[in-house]
Amino acid sequence: MVKKIFVTTLIFVITALSCFAQLEDPCDPTDNDAFCPLDTWVIVLAVAAFLFAATHLYRKQKPLQA
Repeated sequence: MVKKIFVTTLIFVITALSCFAQLEDPCDPTDNDAFCPLDTWVIVLAVAAFLFAATHLYRKQKPLQA
């Protein structure tokens, strides 16, 4: 069950990232409306926080089921 949820989430994240990926640099200093993507480490921290929260909630729920 956990593996299915993890794989589904991983596939969702990969597809979302590939949809928003840009090949050219969108940060033009002369354009005020240019969209600059988030730093890569922000995405890594968000994924780490998601995994930590999921693991914590899973471990907390496990003793309640026994």
